[in-house]
Amino acid sequence: MPDTNPLLQHWDLPPWTDIRAEHLVPAIDTLIADNRQAIAEIVASQSAIPNWDDLVLAVDETDARLDEIMSVIETLSMVKREGKAWDLASATCSDAAAQYKSEKMSNQALFRVYQRLAQSPAAVNYDEPRKAVLHKVLRRFRLSGIHLPIEQQQKLGRLNRDIGVLQSMFLSNLERASAAWSKRIDDVTQLNGLSAATLERLAFNAQQAGHEGWLMRLDQDTYTRVMAYAEDRSLREEYFVAYSTRASDQGPHAGQFDNGPVLEFLLSLRHQKARLLGYENFAQLSLVTEMAESTEQVTGFLRRQIMQVTPDFEQEVQALKALALERGMTEVHPWDHEFLAEQLRQQRLGGALKNLRTYFPLDGTLQRLCLFSERMFGIQIVEQSVFSHWHDSVRLFEISEHGQVVGHIYLDPFHRDEAPDFAWTATPRNRRLDAEGRLTLPITVLHGNFTPGNVEHPCLLAHQDLRVLFHEFGHCLQHILTRSPHHRLSGITQLGRDTAEFTGQLFELWCLSGEFLLWLAAHYQTGERLSEARVDAALTAIHTQTTRQTAELLMTALFDFELHRSQGDGRSVEQIFDDVLREIPHLQLPPYCRFANSFDYMVTGYAASVYAYKWSGVLATEAFKRFQHEWVFNPQTGRAFREAFFSPGDSRSLLVALEEFLGRPIADNFFVSVPATAAS
Repeated sequence: MPDTNPLLQHWDLPPWTDIRAEHLVPAIDTLIADNRQAIAEIVASQSAIPNWDDLVLAVDETDARLDEIMSVIETLSMVKREGKAWDLASATCSDAAAQYKSEKMSNQALFRVYQRLAQSPAAVNYDEPRKAVLHKVLRRFRLSGIHLPIEQQQKLGRLNRDIGVLQSMFLSNLERASAAWSKRIDDVTQLNGLSAATLERLAFNAQQAGHEGWLMRLDQDTYTRVMAYAEDRSLREEYFVAYSTRASDQGPHAGQFDNGPVLEFLLSLRHQKARLLGYENFAQLSLVTEMAESTEQVTGFLRRQIMQVTPDFEQEVQALKALALERGMTEVHPWDHEFLAEQLRQQRLGGALKNLRTYFPLDGTLQRLCLFSERMFGIQIVEQSVFSHWHDSVRLFEISEHGQVVGHIYLDPFHRDEAPDFAWTATPRNRRLDAEGRLTLPITVLHGNFTPGNVEHPCLLAHQDLRVLFHEFGHCLQHILTRSPHHRLSGITQLGRDTAEFTGQLFELWCLSGEFLLWLAAHYQTGERLSEARVDAALTAIHTQTTRQTAELLMTALFDFELHRSQGDGRSVEQIFDDVLREIPHLQLPPYCRFANSFDYMVTGYAASVYAYKWSGVLATEAFKRFQHEWVFNPQTGRAFREAFFSPGDSRSLLVALEEFLGRPIADNFFVSVPATAAS
């Protein structure tokens, strides 16, 4: 099969359409066998006098090829339903790849060769990127337990396997719990307040289920819209209860898919892993690859942010309570907050947000986003018409500079039941240069979760959708526009979480610039532009009643970090959650809520790292100040940004890059710690 298997052919872009379930296991088995042989030959030839090309670049080639094929398999596994044969083959490949990587990272002979190169006279004269590559490789060996006695290495291997199983179990329970609940509605008046687009989606759900009317499911988009717009208070409460008790011992499916025991066991195993590697807790272990210097620095940062937001949050809570009393509501419950906030926006700002999405059709917005990126970063973006894909809605953009292609971005824009219920960026391939000087170009996939258009109108983006599009597009450009030739430095997945989220956060800030929105917005039918007064009013509305969202983000970040920092102190998950809630006044939830049981960030690579969203957001706000000062469309500023943050890859710290970009140090108080009692 190797001569016909599409996964084993040389390709510039993945042959998505040609890949079938029967191709997966043979391809991965072949690659792993080839890699084992290659590693053995590299160790044999490099043990005496190792050199960069024949050690580092040679090993990188073996890793890169396996990573690329696994990324293609994982992408297809997430965006298509291929049946049990595919699921089994994909799981087999994941297990085999994980086993191979564990085996490779416990290869003492390979580790010693890297050590020998790092300590060689030649390495003293390496440039900073090469030194960074060696540092990362050796650190990865250490984090894989290469220094441990064989018995402890075996224990670490078992821990890693069990952690992987529990993470998969957590996601499976959550998926099954979400799928188990639905609500059929025959009277449309129960859905008063919801937009026509939302009603269309709920009607489509009902059609798929084989009946008339409307069908509500437990997905993130529906939850957001129901909480903000549904006038039926009892409907909001019912949906809130179902959503906030998923995969738990509470709610309509109590105990059926309970992630509580799974999470407790998972946290215990992560703690054991950290201790085995010489760290006090998993939070401390997670910071090894981040710019934060200590767990105290992270918790201090989060508590300081809580202190800063609390006065405004208190004012906004009081405003909602006053509005509730006007509406005859003597008590404000969690399922009332977003609805009342939206009513307050309408009351204070009239129709500032009404039909705003009609000025942001996906096609027109995407076209302007590409034009803007071309201007700011000195590139050309051309959409391709003929290419292999996994769905007819997928689009492909070729990025070039000075007439030379530098990478490709796939866009999979729309929500589909078979795809995850969120937007994200995947990176099937990093940029790299091999020992013979052959360049491999980077590839990204922007997975959107937008509502498709219909016969009456195209896909129209709400302002939050706009921010999501810009956030993920920022990730894509950072991945594509690096000039680093090193596989270990060039991809955004090589970055720490607090660095990786920085560019996405900064790109969102253009969506909050009045000057930028005036240029970006154009009505999908008439081409009419928004007036300055309308943009100002819309931004005022967008910034109204937002501190609760900030408080919720800080709560999730602190909760995630405390779970992993304080494991073993005798508190249960629920007790830690309650303690964190007490640090944020007015952010109260009913005792039956089981937030942690559906908090999938903790099992999708963000464990003890959710704080990175706020951390990077604060730094992105600092960086954006230069754009505001020098003009948001200034191409010189854009080029400076690219050189500081895109080009080097992961060869220097975000803080160093940011201070260079701003021409000044970051304020010392950014890193000042705040004790828990000060925020309580």
